[in-house]
Amino acid sequence: MVTGAGQGIGRAIAMRFAAEGAAVAALDVVGENATRTATELRASGARAVAVATDVTDSASIDAAALAIEAELGPIDVLANIAGIYGKHAPVRELELENWERVIAVNVTGGFLCVKRVLPGMVARRWGRILNIASGAAAIGRPRIAPYTASKTAIVAFTKALALEVGRDGITVNCVMPGVSDTAMPREVMSDEALYRLAEQNPMGRIGRPEDIANAMAFLASEDAGYITGQTIAVNGGIRQLP
Repeated sequence: MVTGAGQGIGRAIAMRFAAEGAAVAALDVVGENATRTATELRASGARAVAVATDVTDSASIDAAALAIEAELGPIDVLANIAGIYGKHAPVRELELENWERVIAVNVTGGFLCVKRVLPGMVARRWGRILNIASGAAAIGRPRIAPYTASKTAIVAFTKALALEVGRDGITVNCVMPGVSDTAMPREVMSDEALYRLAEQNPMGRIGRPEDIANAMAFLASEDAGYITGQTIAVNGGIRQLP
């Protein structure tokens, strides 16, 4: 079950999971984007379903999970990828509505998805919960305080949840991307500005969605079965976690 699977990093994760042989549920608030991803997956020979889902609405998540379980079976892996920047402005100019919307999508959405799938994982004594943070959680970023706060909260949520469910055979981990070649950074910068960031990176490029998908695939695998509560930076070395 991959939220935010209609484009960018979420789509890349859905594609990579399918390549590993998983049946994939592509969820997105924009239904046609979810459908496009699922159609691509099925064309590649994968089992896939698309579900238009608002992760801030528990009823929408419940309906999505029921549809997934009926079509594909139990949900063993949850990738919480759906997220938004929100308005870019100094804190003194931000409306409460903007703050609440960013927290609702980026933090509460993941919490609600976890709440829905966790009982089944506990019953089966196996599961993978994968969250996505941001380099903004490591250093802070001006003009997107709600986004920065939300991504920091995701790291803490990952740690707390991992301690709760480790003995149930469930791992919980987080991937922290750097700037990636997706639509989100283009909300606030030109392609030229985006690619100038490559000059600052030790590896000489910005991230690709597939870089994040590779890390997520590893964390979902049996090979990562003794890794939990961790945040892994996938950013070409531009920021190194302690």
